[in-house]
Amino acid sequence: MRKVLSLIISLIILSTPVYSFSWFKKSSENNQSDNIMEQSGYKGTLPNLEKDYKVPETKVSTPIYEADEDFTDPSTLKPTPRDNPAFVNIILKSDKTSAYLNDVNNMISYVEKLIDSIENQESDQLFIAKARVFKFKVDNLKRVYDGKPESYYPGYRSLQQTGAHTDAIATLREEAVIYKKYLAYQTTGSVYNPANIALQLDYLLSELRDTLMILKDER
Repeated sequence: MRKVLSLIISLIILSTPVYSFSWFKKSSENNQSDNIMEQSGYKGTLPNLEKDYKVPETKVSTPIYEADEDFTDPSTLKPTPRDNPAFVNIILKSDKTSAYLNDVNNMISYVEKLIDSIENQESDQLFIAKARVFKFKVDNLKRVYDGKPESYYPGYRSLQQTGAHTDAIATLREEAVIYKKYLAYQTTGSVYNPANIALQLDYLLSELRDTLMILKDER
């Protein structure tokens, strides 16, 4: 009897407008939620990635010159432009000796100027001026490389020795211009004798030529 009564009550509740509206509202919300889910996401045609993608081709570079397998004459090779500072600073890049080689290249020109001055028997004033500039450059080289590995290079050591001798003879010629009018060419005055100065210049010329050879071999 109780089961029949419960069934009748349930039917009455379900048939009421309030319950029917609540059930309809809940059902409507579920339908809207389903519609939103269906409308979300990307709808359209995806690009064909395989069509636009190409496998990179491997390119093989070839030299712009032809190799000579029968090459036997090294004299046909062009020398490296060591006299060009751009070659030393850019091509050799950060090599530790590049700065030194650049300085050596610069010193060669000063050595050659002194050699020309002696060979052409230039005046005392011209020789003294060139000798002072040369000594200044040699002293600057010492300030830069003294105590460093470059200070043991033959070119560096030869420049230091030749720079000191050049400065001594420049001083001798300078003093000779001042004192030769007042000193007889005897005892102390004989050091300013033109013959003695010419002999000292010959010694210096030989030393400058040796230094020049060392510098050219070193670069």
